[in-house]
Parts: sequence; structure tokens; C-alpha cells
Amino acid sequence: MFPFFAPQSLSDSAIIAASKIMLQVAKTDDIHPAESALIKSFYEGSISTASHPSFDELLAAADAYKLAASDFATEQEREMVVALSVMTGFADGTFSDAETQAVRDIAAALNLAPGRFDEINETIKDHMLAQLSHLPDAGSVAVVAKELG
Repeated sequence: MFPFFAPQSLSDSAIIAASKIMLQVAKTDDIHPAESALIKSFYEGSISTASHPSFDELLAAADAYKLAASDFATEQEREMVVALSVMTGFADGTFSDAETQAVRDIAAALNLAPGRFDEINETIKDHMLAQLSHLPDAGSVAVVAKELG
């Protein structure tokens, strides 16, 4: 099982906050359609009622959001936000230096232990590579592994 997505229930306010954080990461170096699609899928697949902002409204309001660790009830939720932010960065095929720094800043603002960002980032990369491990062309998998760092 992917370690950051153990069965749990996020409150609607935590889903909205996480989505805004992901949007801020995506906007770091111009939002890519793949990043937008990932965030929209997370938001619309997670929010429980129709009385919340549409994805377009969320997109418009994301820049004004100020991150607060208190928006998330547990350390596991805060780690999940960092993992989702890393995946957002990778969604367009390149986790840029600017996106990496943005997510490092998010991890710090969420009061995660020093070095935890690196552990989460490595776990995400390992998980992504594991999804390719069944491919018969090991050379191509090795090239992707090198590109991921």
C-alpha cells in the first residue's frame, strides 16, 4: 500500500486546503494541464458535498490561501499534503527546482521533522518507478529512474 494514503477521512476543509496547496505548487512554474487534471481529480473525487466551491473557484482563490499546519488534524495528514504536493510537481514530467523548493517550504510550514521532505520525495519516486517495473524494457525504466534523480 502507498504509505501516505492509508484509509482515513479528510475533512472537507482539509481537502480544500490541500487542493489550494497543490495548486500553489503547480503555479510555481506555470500550471501544466496534467497538474491541473491531477488536482481537479483529487478535489472532485474527495469533497463530500456540492455546497463547496467549484474547482474553478478554488483555482481562482488558491493564491490567497495562507498555509497553516492547524488546517490538518494529524501529522499523517500533513505528510499526505507534502506527498500530494510532490506528485503535483511530478505530474508534468519534471519536478522543477522551484517546485522542489516550494514543497520543501510547505513541509517546513507544516512542522514536519527536518529531512522528512527528502524521505517523502524518495518514497514517491520509488512508488512511481515500481509502477514501471513490470515493463520488459529495463533500459527505459533505468532512464526514467535516472531522470527522477
